[in-house]
Amino acid sequence: MFGVNVSPFLLSATIKHHIEKYREQYPAATEMLDTCLYVDDVISGADDISQALKISKDADTIMKDAGRKLRKWNSNDQTLMKTWEYEGLETHPRHSENNSGVQSSKVLGIPWNVIHDYFTIDVKGLLELDTSKPVTKRIVLQSAGKICDPVGFLSPYTIQLKCLLQELWLRKLAWDDELPPDIYATWLQWWSELPLLSELKIPRMILDSK
Repeated sequence: MFGVNVSPFLLSATIKHHIEKYREQYPAATEMLDTCLYVDDVISGADDISQALKISKDADTIMKDAGRKLRKWNSNDQTLMKTWEYEGLETHPRHSENNSGVQSSKVLGIPWNVIHDYFTIDVKGLLELDTSKPVTKRIVLQSAGKICDPVGFLSPYTIQLKCLLQELWLRKLAWDDELPPDIYATWLQWWSELPLLSELKIPRMILDSK
């Protein structure tokens, strides 16, 4: 389905077609697939293990009918993880960091500490920037594109870079023009604060439907 400009629509329409066939039989699972699907990732939750297990098994049945297998099931509840494995659902690989046994994963590109249930920020790509070269509008834009923040956790920080880009356009700088001294000073201050982002631990918000 991939390789043409209508691929996202075709994928969504195909999934929608199969969801509708099971709307009455599996109402909770179809609602989850209909509202919690982000391209090819499903992000949802449940009030307890039994509810989570039923929804996940029903969703697996629906997608198998579409010729698509749901993989890498993941949860902060280790009992649910073991139950999924027992039931034959493919769970997310259990990685560890620095032999500490800390299980990690990613949600929409955002690192998720599964055990302690918080999100962190990965800034490795930005920290590898070669600051010995002149900083240009092109480099500033590339830096903005390397920040993965689909939820908006970093908005107070990233908005500064967007305002800086706006100023570069107002001054009509070419892509490879070196930044003026005043803008470069602002950029350098922004860039110097990047390592602080790796210290952030953002607790995952849990809402009780009761």
